[in-house]
Amino acid sequence: MLHLRNRLRTARRAASGGLLILLAAAGASAAFAQTGFVHWESPHVSPVAVSPDGLTLLAVNTADNRVEIFDVSGPVPVWVKSVMTGLDPVSVRLRTSTEAWVVNHVSDTISIVDIPTGRVVATVVTGDEPADVAFAGTPQRAFVTVSQLNQVRVFDPANLSAPPAIVNITGEDPRMLAVSADGSRVYAAIFESANATTAIRQQDVASPIGPYGGVNPPPNAGNFFSPPRTPGLPPAPPVAHIVQRDVLGRWMDDNGRDWSALVTWNVLDRDVAVIDANTLGVSYAGGMLSSVMALGVRPNGVVTAVGLDATNNIRFEPNLQSTFVRVKMGSFDPINPSAVGTVDLNPHLTYAVRSIPQSQRDQSIGDPRGVVWHPISGLGFVTGMGSNTLIVIDSNGARLNQIEVGQGPTGVALTPDSARLFVVNKFDASVSQIDVSTETETARVAFHDPTPTPIRLGRPLLYNTREFSGLGHVSCASCHIDGRTDHLGWDLGNPAGQMKAFNQTCRQPVCDDWHPMKGPMVTQTLQGIIGVEPLHWRGDREDLAAFAPAFVGLMGADLEPSPAEMQAFEDFIATLRIPPNPNRNIDNTFPASLPSSLGGAGNPAVGVNLYNTLPVVGGAACVGCHGPANQSGSNRTIDDPNLPLAPQPLKMAQLRNMHEKTGWDRNSQTSNRGFGFNHHSEFGTLGQLLSVGFAFAPGAQGQQQRRDIEALMLCFSVDTHAGVGQQVTFNGPNNNDAAAINRLNLFTTIANGGAVGLVAFGRVAGEDRGFTYLSAGTLLTDRIGQTVTAAALRTGAAPGNEITFMLVPAGTQRRIGVDRDADGFLDGDERDSGSDPALAQSTPVAANRGDLNCDGVVNNFDIDPFVLALVNPGQYGIQFPGCYAQYADVDLDGAVTNFDIDVFVTDCLLGESCP
Repeated sequence: MLHLRNRLRTARRAASGGLLILLAAAGASAAFAQTGFVHWESPHVSPVAVSPDGLTLLAVNTADNRVEIFDVSGPVPVWVKSVMTGLDPVSVRLRTSTEAWVVNHVSDTISIVDIPTGRVVATVVTGDEPADVAFAGTPQRAFVTVSQLNQVRVFDPANLSAPPAIVNITGEDPRMLAVSADGSRVYAAIFESANATTAIRQQDVASPIGPYGGVNPPPNAGNFFSPPRTPGLPPAPPVAHIVQRDVLGRWMDDNGRDWSALVTWNVLDRDVAVIDANTLGVSYAGGMLSSVMALGVRPNGVVTAVGLDATNNIRFEPNLQSTFVRVKMGSFDPINPSAVGTVDLNPHLTYAVRSIPQSQRDQSIGDPRGVVWHPISGLGFVTGMGSNTLIVIDSNGARLNQIEVGQGPTGVALTPDSARLFVVNKFDASVSQIDVSTETETARVAFHDPTPTPIRLGRPLLYNTREFSGLGHVSCASCHIDGRTDHLGWDLGNPAGQMKAFNQTCRQPVCDDWHPMKGPMVTQTLQGIIGVEPLHWRGDREDLAAFAPAFVGLMGADLEPSPAEMQAFEDFIATLRIPPNPNRNIDNTFPASLPSSLGGAGNPAVGVNLYNTLPVVGGAACVGCHGPANQSGSNRTIDDPNLPLAPQPLKMAQLRNMHEKTGWDRNSQTSNRGFGFNHHSEFGTLGQLLSVGFAFAPGAQGQQQRRDIEALMLCFSVDTHAGVGQQVTFNGPNNNDAAAINRLNLFTTIANGGAVGLVAFGRVAGEDRGFTYLSAGTLLTDRIGQTVTAAALRTGAAPGNEITFMLVPAGTQRRIGVDRDADGFLDGDERDSGSDPALAQSTPVAANRGDLNCDGVVNNFDIDPFVLALVNPGQYGIQFPGCYAQYADVDLDGAVTNFDIDVFVTDCLLGESCP
């Protein structure tokens, strides 16, 4: 006993000297860097589905890379199981009552899930950023929207190895799908459908053949400005000018003037693609919305589209305050898709005033994301992600009721008997159950959500329409949709504004002050903007806090957010990452070539050399203004050359999302959108941009240099490694498939370099298991101290015991692979001990306290391990690789400290009451 006391006295002195470990830190000491969270804010598309037999509900858990399975055979949903699928699942659809297809937006795959066993049986590689899947046609086929490729790919579920048929969509970013009742038609929502607005170039506005005889900027109220210009303002810089095509085909501005003589291109303005499910022929319906967010089919076959309709044809912030978008529903008969109608889903708003009482704002729906129609009553149900509501409408779109649900409702699904509705609440990770007959929420069931606190706290500043707008229906996300961009140009200047003193770093000796009449500027993405301030096209916003006045001036809120709220907003925006660049290879290297808008192809590797060395502007190479090619593409300085076509100070633009801006061509009659490159959309393609004002070599050599630089621009990538999300599944029959093995070998090679992490998941001997890659072909299992080789996992796969390997962002592999709740205890050990791997507050400590050598009993043989865990947890982990130092937290206060010593002696050794 004296020997015991001496050893513990020594341990107490060591602990008092500072060598104590908080339990949370102990968990992190194993792999703090491995429990990270990378955030792309991937948009929900069809995130909830009910099985045809009405017994099972599935909901995507985007943040946790899983699909959640619920039993809905009883009065309330009962959680059954979580199934890992891929990075950022955004849609789930059921082909049968036992088979679900889960669309993984960042992984570029679909996971086919066997529902009874809760396992991924196959992985379908789709193409970049798939959004939705639907089943239609005879024989039945799977239609998949591949949003970044503007395609619908059609797979044969009976032969997944066969290449898919490809349906090209002439529209940007097809997402949600719907199917006619007889399965003969598939409807694809074109998310970035635009609204037939475009920009007249600055130099063309100044043309004497224009309707104002060359006056620039033109007036917007007869021959005057509204609001009136501030007395004493210096002349405004000449700018571009927004016009919109009217029903007669004329390009008109907001002052009723016709610019058709200067518009030589056309914009399609297509909202929904109508696909014949058997012939794959396509027709279109358009002219309804600028952002098509959801589709539904009424019982009579009429197709309905809900979303936003922007009023960016109107100039100046005071004129747009509170009213810059409408929440609408469009509809059409697929037999005659050219005949469309629209209705405002906020009928109580007249838009004649810019602020209404809060009680009226609370009636507004904002940011609609889902719609479903009751087959018997004909009523419609529409979710408002920004207003946290589900509204009830009649067949004409008239408002009947409103139901409060959880935070950020997106998808909505009916049971087969049409008695209940289920709504996924994205922001609080829950499912609401709605009784259709009483139109009330009768249950709300939460599921595990690893979303970090800064994201939860800051999200409302982006999305909440009721709290931060004058009419209750708009938010920052009305233009910065899902933290991205609507790809529209807006003139948010203010003739009644004031000059802003220049306060940034100027590339020239002197930069002018910023004028309040800045002209049209295309909405910028919010991804990756924190840390590269100043912000905005002009660099006239020092940081995100400088946008606080826009909450009042543009959105019509009663008050600006407080400094604390703006800090929360910034903390949230700082997490937004740009997804993998689809033009790069999986190992993040450049492709050999990319097609050029100038014809032919460019080599991005050659483009890097030109970017760094070729003097193209004033004797300087691209890198001199835009910074290294492995960074954001901006050196954060302001350029003010005072040239005729560059009349105002502008920040050196970032270059990371150039591939997202394609779709407009000044020389095309079939452009998908009306705005392209540069702050005021001066150029339709990168080739056009590089052909003006840059000193490339003459003739063919210069054209090739432009192609090579363009290829680099389309491959610019900093935020996310191009391989992140990529998957391969082994199922037995394909264990020795050369292509699958080569893909896995590529994964391990990339992971060995440390640029990404690698995880595996699936079934081993009938048990769900997780794994995270260490090095040299070895993976840690979800039980501490156990490892396995990638080759053994691959060769051990079999029907019923499939294994999927997936690349993940570096630093996330421990959480995603083996420690779901990031509490420091591996998932398999938690299951063995009866604790919950999806609840950080539930750990195996209570079940194992005092058993520091992990032999199943607590006795004198645990004394030395206890001392070691107390004073040197790192060495403890080496000597006892199958144990956790946290088992020394015998007083269960959440920390391993010297206060555990007496409890270990009295309770565990003498009292024999441990574990």
